[in-house]
Amino acid sequence: MTKQTIPKEWWKGSYFFGRRYFEPDNSDEGYIPGKKETLEERTKREGEGIIDLLKLKEGSNVVDVPCGYGRHSIYLASKGHNVTGLDIDKEHLEKAVIDSSNKDVKVNFLERDMRNIGEDLYGKYDALVNMFYSFGFFEKEEDNVQTMKEFYSALKEGGQMLIHTDVSPEMIKNQTTQTDAVRVLPDGNKLVILEMYNAENKRMEGSWETTDGIGRVIHPRSFYSVRIYTKDEFVDMAKNCGFKDVNVYGSFKGEKFDYNSKEMIVVGKK
Repeated sequence: MTKQTIPKEWWKGSYFFGRRYFEPDNSDEGYIPGKKETLEERTKREGEGIIDLLKLKEGSNVVDVPCGYGRHSIYLASKGHNVTGLDIDKEHLEKAVIDSSNKDVKVNFLERDMRNIGEDLYGKYDALVNMFYSFGFFEKEEDNVQTMKEFYSALKEGGQMLIHTDVSPEMIKNQTTQTDAVRVLPDGNKLVILEMYNAENKRMEGSWETTDGIGRVIHPRSFYSVRIYTKDEFVDMAKNCGFKDVNVYGSFKGEKFDYNSKEMIVVGKK
């Protein structure tokens, strides 16, 4: 696998995400090595973790960016928070709207690019959440920095940002993250994940492919490339964009990020 095989805008439209993402995301063999949990269980654990770590009060204004198909947005709204979900993928937003309606939960879903969320949203939120390995999409580093700046702009004074990921250079070095994997899906199909960390450009370059139970390809391999950050790089970027009191945790329980951590959670205050 080479960099040339990865489209510059792999994250845009339905090439990698879109409807093809829904089934593979629903696996009991989640992203934390050795931990089995249903998608519903994972969403509850992460949603409660956000509320506890940020000490969110009921009625807080929260923006979820990118929100994907809305599982965190919907959960947080179901707990009494005023939630806005932003994403660039129309198919994800369509599912998010349907799912929130089916659960009788009100969320304001908007189609936005997280590099430019819009001045109409600046200064509106008590909390911003960026969940599940969704920072660093862009090829140009200035675009990733611009995203962090938009996160800062979205918050009220005193508001908090939370960035969550299951992969970092530290976790790769300490072998506490899962890269290559075959995950069995509820319908018996399989998700085949192949990943390689490129230490030169600090990007995780990988692919997803869905097969049936005997290995026949259902969805051909789709490639992606994500810039991943060390603890110190995240802290420096956040502070350079104006955040203060930046802390890095190894779990939603507030444990310190260290060589045993299987997740990285960055929390900064405006």
